[in-house]
Amino acid sequence: MGDVKIPEVEADIVISPLADEVLLSDKMISELQIALEDVGRGLWRFRWEPKDKLRRSEPPKYWK
Repeated sequence: MGDVKIPEVEADIVISPLADEVLLSDKMISELQIALEDVGRGLWRFRWEPKDKLRRSEPPKYWK
């Protein structure tokens, strides 16, 4: 995020042979202080930001 300083969060990484994109748990989303506004449209914001400051999810990056 170039326009905001996000909190540093410690996390464990799990690599799954079944998943081909990044998955975030509800706990990690909470730790990063992310508010999901419209999941289907990929709209979210940080909890400390105004409700009209919506961000758009990045397109998925796949690997195999």
